[in-house]
Amino acid sequence: MERLRVASTRAFTLIELLVVIAIIGILAALLLPVLASVKAKGQRMVCVTNLKQMGLSSQMYAGDNRDYLAWCNWDGGAGPAIPGWLYTVTGGTIPNPYDSLPWKNNPTSAWQTGVWYNYMPNQNSYYCPVDIKSKTFTEPVAFGGRADKLSSYIMNGAVCGFDFPTSATIYNDAKMSDVWSTSCYLMWEPDENFTGPGNPGAHTFNDGANCPAYDPLKGYGGGEGVGPLHSKRGGNALALDGHVVFYTAQQFAIDAPSVLPTGPGGKTYLWWSPFSPSGR
Repeated sequence: MERLRVASTRAFTLIELLVVIAIIGILAALLLPVLASVKAKGQRMVCVTNLKQMGLSSQMYAGDNRDYLAWCNWDGGAGPAIPGWLYTVTGGTIPNPYDSLPWKNNPTSAWQTGVWYNYMPNQNSYYCPVDIKSKTFTEPVAFGGRADKLSSYIMNGAVCGFDFPTSATIYNDAKMSDVWSTSCYLMWEPDENFTGPGNPGAHTFNDGANCPAYDPLKGYGGGEGVGPLHSKRGGNALALDGHVVFYTAQQFAIDAPSVLPTGPGGKTYLWWSPFSPSGR
């Protein structure tokens, strides 16, 4: 009579399972920082691409408008209805596609009030993927959120000489050829926490423009800084000629107060207003 053979099975011991789990944990610990770094670099490249598109839009707009730069939206969010690079104040406020009617029903129409929309109609190109997760962006304006939720980037108020417009027809607007150098910075990623946690906060985006730093002579500006959205060392900035640089916070702090003038009359790459001898 033939005997049935019973196949023997061997299970993992507890020690072997623990060893496998430990190896998986070590591999995960090694891979996660790498993956996070790759993701961060990808997000930074999104911002670089966005700013390059903005540089191209600025140059095309100037080419179509007798060399004038788009107005910088230095309006406090409630100024005269001047078509700016990003929006036109409508009904005494900035068009808000997230919090306010009628913009919520037709979000695209908010960007269409800006003069760059014809050159840059992709709404995602106005946003940094890191910035849109910040509290001031996600919170409604009524609860302390930003007034300007149309872009993660701001324009240098040097375009209008850092002066509030007198009316919808009387305001400063620079020509590109009047700026002392095409290496001057037109836009950057601002830092909402430049002078401390939440300070200046949402006020950084009270409109579509900022000035580089506080100017005691004119009493404007504050802790705009350059945003550490992708690196603690600084953020991205766009020059008039369209090139994008990584602007360290340390260098921005040196350039912003005009400690080391680089242009005529004490102008710098940040303080370059053609409406003032000093660029301020």
